Amino acid sequence: MILTPAGAWRAAGNMRARVLEGPFADLRRMPRSAFDTGPGDAGAAEVGRAHGLARAGSVSTYRYAVHPSARLRGSPIVLVSPLGACGVAFDLRRGNSLVEHLVGEGRSVYQIDDEDLVGHGGTISPGPADLERWVDEILPHVVRTVSAHHDGAPVHLVGWSIGGLHALLSAAAHPELPLASVTAIATPFTLEDVPPVVGARPLAVSEGGPVLATLQTLLALMPLPRLLKALGLGSLDELLTAPLTVIARLDDRDFLAQLEAVDDLRALIGDQARLVGTFFRAMVAPEDLAAGRVPVGHTVVDLADLHRPVLLIAGESDRVVPPRAVRSGARRLIGADTRLTTAPGGHLGVLTGRDAKATTWARMCGFFDRHDAQPTVEGSSPGSRRVLRPAHTRPRSAVEPLRPAPALPPAAEVTDDEAHDTPDADDAPRTAPVRPARRSARLPAPKRAARSPRRR
Repeated sequence: MILTPAGAWRAAGNMRARVLEGPFADLRRMPRSAFDTGPGDAGAAEVGRAHGLARAGSVSTYRYAVHPSARLRGSPIVLVSPLGACGVAFDLRRGNSLVEHLVGEGRSVYQIDDEDLVGHGGTISPGPADLERWVDEILPHVVRTVSAHHDGAPVHLVGWSIGGLHALLSAAAHPELPLASVTAIATPFTLEDVPPVVGARPLAVSEGGPVLATLQTLLALMPLPRLLKALGLGSLDELLTAPLTVIARLDDRDFLAQLEAVDDLRALIGDQARLVGTFFRAMVAPEDLAAGRVPVGHTVVDLADLHRPVLLIAGESDRVVPPRAVRSGARRLIGADTRLTTAPGGHLGVLTGRDAKATTWARMCGFFDRHDAQPTVEGSSPGSRRVLRPAHTRPRSAVEPLRPAPALPPAAEVTDDEAHDTPDADDAPRTAPVRPARRSARLPAPKRAARSPRRR
């Protein structure tokens, strides 16, 4: 809060920096290159944005550059973005990017999205045909292609929102796919609690305090909403939420950078961010999803047929897909080793909020480590990797003699009692004299044993 002298000083510094230096958020995307544009593509050598956009309704797969100082390890990861929401959420901003975190961990990261379509003014009208296309064509093709590029290594499939549903259904419908695990973030398994349209979220008391929350409530009672609606400017709640939030957190530069990145993402997606529930219902009937048997094309995919490790993550304050809608997935995925966890944040915050690095991302990386394919790989580029196999050597004994003791004569037999007796000095095997270890000057010399009197 900016009500303290220190907060007011930081707020003034942030305002000065914003005016003189520009936006706080570093919105540069992580370095990547086009890898594939979907099933039927001849090759990835001449694939680009123009090609992906020319194929109406197609999606593109991108490969992120390997971190220059990280050591490649583990199985490759394929990120699946929701239909119509593009993949910017996985790479929101520098310093708070899931892609940046995974690449820094030494992972090979790929991403499937429809940014070429959404980012150029395209429209999304989902239906059962889109579900069939993603489940039976796009995801199987990309998983097989990425696996072949990594010498047949299984793939970690990670989907957010609708992308998580596509990933789960594709893994259940195609058990032959080389998959190491499937992760679904904010993916519902029942649509009863998922609203068709999500309204603007009012300013939370924790963000602005009771004073600003009360002010917003009083302003909402004024007759301005009708005028704003007539002018096409949106609701008063939408216009007040962002300014009041900025005022309340003006002393937190990282929060302001996060707000800028989220606003940029919303401007790119548009109103489609509020229609997630409508998109789900357009592709899947609520009763089919609740039963765990979803028609995909001419077949019915049973989620109980999924036998891969599954990680389900729900946002604690998610209003689009409440945690209860995610928890029901544990009763549907009875054939898989399913783990369920909740993390702070809403529908977007659970994926790329400011607390996601210590919660969602940390649990995902731990899940990947447990289900990575062995052996691991290392190298500076996908084309120069070498396989590390465990060395097959004879285990060494706890104590090894300097020289092997001579074997006993064949006729000699040693009993158990004799074997445990201490041999005399004359019976000990003759070996080469061993030079005693050099004593440290700091340690006292050992006491000599008392000599026996000489015999006359």
